[in-house]
Amino acid sequence: MQLNQTTDYAVRIVVFLSRKKNFVSSNEISKETGVTQNYTREILRTLTSKKLIKIKRGVKGGYKLNRSPEEMSLYDIFAAMEKSIKINPCLEHEGSCTLYGDDGCHVKRYYTLLQQEFEEKLKCMTIAKLEAFKDDEG
Repeated sequence: MQLNQTTDYAVRIVVFLSRKKNFVSSNEISKETGVTQNYTREILRTLTSKKLIKIKRGVKGGYKLNRSPEEMSLYDIFAAMEKSIKINPCLEHEGSCTLYGDDGCHVKRYYTLLQQEFEEKLKCMTIAKLEAFKDDEG
């Protein structure tokens, strides 16, 4: 699995917003993250529709996280931005195994375990913890 560019940008936008206490304009977000203005707006619409960020219209308006950085995880962002975060189509829903493996398939059982670990890691990594990674350099 490889994240699409939009999800990577969304993570960077959320991290940027996590550093701000007040509402921030889409122009400032675009400038500070290096994401084009149109692409930033598209990502902000998705994050707003998934209730990860909130919007305030008007002169002093902009965008702001809807939850604290300690309460928002990478899983939240991935789930909002990706069509699927499953590592293999056979995990999407019953009957989707390309080799008719279903529950008796040892490969699917391993993928299920791997998927659970992957999702747990994403859920444990909050935006606040991710921000701490920059302080761990050295």
